[in-house]
Amino acid sequence: MRPAIAVTVAVTVTLLAATGYANEANFLFMDTKLPAQAVRPTLANGNLGFVVYGDAVHMNGVYNGLKGLSHRARIPNFANIQLPVCADGNPNPTGCTYQLDMKTGMFRTVYEDPQGYFRVVHDVYPHRYLDKMIVNKFRIQRLNAPSVIQVPIQRYTSGVSTDVVFNADTSVYIDGVQYSIKCGTTTEVEDLRYQTFGHSVCIAHPELPTELSLTMDKTAEEFFFYTAFGRTASEVQNEIRGKSFELSHTTMMNQIWSIYGITVEGNNDLDKVLKASAFYLSSSLPISRPYQPSSYPFYGLSPSGLGRGGIELSEYQGHSFWDTETWMFPPILLIDPDNARRILHYRTVVQKAAADRAAANEFEGWQFPWESAFTGTETTPECCPEVVEYQHHITADIAYAARMYFYATHDVDWMRTEGCKLAYETAKFWKSRAEYNNKTDLYEIHRVMGPDEDTHNVTNNAFTNVVAAHNLLFGEFAGCLCSGAVGANEAERRIMTEIGRGMTLPYDEEQDYIPQYEGYVQGTAIKQADTVLLGYPLEYPMNGSTKANNLDIYSKVTRTNGPAMTWAMHTIGHLDLGQIEEAQAMFTKSYQQYLRAPYNVWSENGDGTDGAGNFITGAGGFLQSVINGYAGVRLRNGELVISKPRLLPGTTRLYIPAINYMGATFFLDIQMTRMLIGVKTPSKVVMILDDAEKLVCESCFYSFTEKVVIRPAEAPELNGCKLQETIIGVKIADQDTGGSAQRFYSPVAFISSIMLALVAKYIQ
Repeated sequence: MRPAIAVTVAVTVTLLAATGYANEANFLFMDTKLPAQAVRPTLANGNLGFVVYGDAVHMNGVYNGLKGLSHRARIPNFANIQLPVCADGNPNPTGCTYQLDMKTGMFRTVYEDPQGYFRVVHDVYPHRYLDKMIVNKFRIQRLNAPSVIQVPIQRYTSGVSTDVVFNADTSVYIDGVQYSIKCGTTTEVEDLRYQTFGHSVCIAHPELPTELSLTMDKTAEEFFFYTAFGRTASEVQNEIRGKSFELSHTTMMNQIWSIYGITVEGNNDLDKVLKASAFYLSSSLPISRPYQPSSYPFYGLSPSGLGRGGIELSEYQGHSFWDTETWMFPPILLIDPDNARRILHYRTVVQKAAADRAAANEFEGWQFPWESAFTGTETTPECCPEVVEYQHHITADIAYAARMYFYATHDVDWMRTEGCKLAYETAKFWKSRAEYNNKTDLYEIHRVMGPDEDTHNVTNNAFTNVVAAHNLLFGEFAGCLCSGAVGANEAERRIMTEIGRGMTLPYDEEQDYIPQYEGYVQGTAIKQADTVLLGYPLEYPMNGSTKANNLDIYSKVTRTNGPAMTWAMHTIGHLDLGQIEEAQAMFTKSYQQYLRAPYNVWSENGDGTDGAGNFITGAGGFLQSVINGYAGVRLRNGELVISKPRLLPGTTRLYIPAINYMGATFFLDIQMTRMLIGVKTPSKVVMILDDAEKLVCESCFYSFTEKVVIRPAEAPELNGCKLQETIIGVKIADQDTGGSAQRFYSPVAFISSIMLALVAKYIQ
């Protein structure tokens, strides 16, 4: 590219990055009344979360309740300050407008005096830099008022909680303002084996006047009220004392949107879906460098985010599922790798419970529970014993996320401190879980439930077998890289390879498709995407005809109102096959029926019922269909590939501000007449565009037509270890296992073989 052309395009790109968005109005959502709680937006900052004008605040890592009743502790929302004339519950608010400004992370209530005398703007938001604080800001603007303006305000909270017992209040002055400090402890631990006492909770809230006054000598005035939630009295006082509040919050929100601000032009409605999805997902994540780190490490993502989950047996109670690693993690990994690492760290924080669970079930290594909260013990409610007993793929889902993190970062330090142990211990679980079939000379996995929760206790669920194989081969690599740290030995690693490569994969040669499990009858209804996930995210190699048949066969029998992520994955599958019309139909289906007006809150259900509110699992799946589907971005072993990017339906431009790989940050700009990739932050990588290598330097950018491949410029030091690609169905006799003749049986399989031998002997 000639220098003169480069300068011209650079100016265009820089302006887009600076102003950010074609239409700033797409960040703003409003209505003249507050919707029901189920579809009301949530605000969060990675440490605190709450439903707008709700009666409870939730804190990262703070749960109350025993095992399956463990839920996010409901902490009294002393920051729930409102204008009575517009307050929640007022059956006929007059002159009130309710706005969610996603750009600033604020919920705004605007009251216009019917006589035209004045206007009041009330903003409430969890501070994005000081992550223990919720801010209420009131601005009174004189219009034509001939006298002093008096505006009533009120705090709406009972001050009590069923989850926290508080001590007597104390009173302090902070920067000349009187605050009450409430401290208490949650009432019930999750599991006495891992938690012997409740969580400490403290609240600092200001004494509140009954009204705000604007004197005659002023045309406008702002009033601020700061409420802090922490774990000690000193912590909440320090959060409030002497800080620059608004500037630091605005700075952090701008930084968040500089990476999460995926934008389309030509379709404002779709752009608003993108903004809402990115907002609700990123809101539950901490910032990279908080002013004062939270007392607890980050405790993962729940399907309804940090702002919900405080009611027993409702909205997933703040628990972590496979939703975290399979649906929310992939876009976060590419956009925000620091938080991707935090998500994985949660699983190592609760490793003791995973190790104990495996041992209790007579398996090796770590077995993660289906639902997890503070301690890592199983917290699935009693309603659903099938998922506890059979849905074991979550262990491999977590390891697959760790594998993808290594693909994206080559973070060897993380591998040596956390990643290797996570990979190796979960691989040990599958090593002991798989069973050898002497007739097929392959390994099998019995007694499982795949992602399709309508069927359980099956054998050789295709998704489970493939993701388990990924886990086994990643574990073998981790055992080689960190052999001393994880206690690996060559014989054990060899068995992991043998089982991983020798895993059974069902295949119907006549119909050229992959049955969901052994004995699956074509036409049997399913809940959600299962076998389809082999195409993406697992990227298991298969013929295009097989992938197409999988999509066709399973789309016909999947619940029409099943989870949104199903249709997002079908979208990606059709795009991979070049089936553009089919992809568009699935893409539209993946979001339109799951969004709730007026604030584009994601719902779990596609039939119009509420379901779990603020369903950020659906937002994560949707963003994957944009980044990994239409934009064609894929992480693979040793490279990041962008192949045949396409515009989203009905749009003229797609701009992705941040794609991170090996320490470098790129932007992707797909337009109707050209496609650009640019470097925001360079690192030691090689970039190949349409088979031509290009220089990677800060502010460099290039146009391309078909494909971008980015690879590390230098291979990491891996002690000579190699991460194998996952190809399964290789008979043990055909494997080069270094002469190993060992066959591993699970305890159940071993006992069964003995019983069969005894029966056969008796019959003789």
